[in-house]
Amino acid sequence: MTTEPATAHRRNPARATRLNRDTVINAALSFLDRAGWDALTINALAVELGTKGPSLYNHVDSLDDLRHEVRGRVLVEIVGMLHTVSSGRTSEDAILAMAGAYRSYAHHHPGRYAALTRMPFLDDVNRPTIDARELAKPATEAIGVYGLDEDTAFHAGVELWAAMHGFVMLEMTGFMAGIEMDPDIAFTEMVHRFASGLAERR
Repeated sequence: MTTEPATAHRRNPARATRLNRDTVINAALSFLDRAGWDALTINALAVELGTKGPSLYNHVDSLDDLRHEVRGRVLVEIVGMLHTVSSGRTSEDAILAMAGAYRSYAHHHPGRYAALTRMPFLDDVNRPTIDARELAKPATEAIGVYGLDEDTAFHAGVELWAAMHGFVMLEMTGFMAGIEMDPDIAFTEMVHRFASGLAERR
């Protein structure tokens, strides 16, 4: 009697996991950490999960759907992190803590962070796909202690995000490595100057 090789009945551990939309998105986030944004495709993720590409379409509509969902998760992660690090802090202390955490997230998760830079925030008919004011809440709450009204605090929060994002992108593309400047000091001074100017905007 012939015996089948022992490997014939081995199951891929990933295949043993029952797939649903949530597990697919979580796997995509882990994939981004290892392989980066450009490598994320339906087939590549299917291999990661021990299945075939077509089976993932039971859980996501398309690659765009997957990427939009991933970006949504990344935004939730970042906003939650900013709430956590600013909790119990006030004014400039809170702003510096949030800025440092934001920069650290981008450096530790460049694949995930790319989700904020590689896709438009508008849909096919130019409608926003995010609630900008909700995303800005951690910043506007910290900025609000300076006595700014809601709209001014929101605008200042967007300015802070633009400054942090711009700095992070200069670092991630290698620009900061080519100039004689300590990026840690430069980043802290940039955020400090932003915070110092808030009181003058009342």
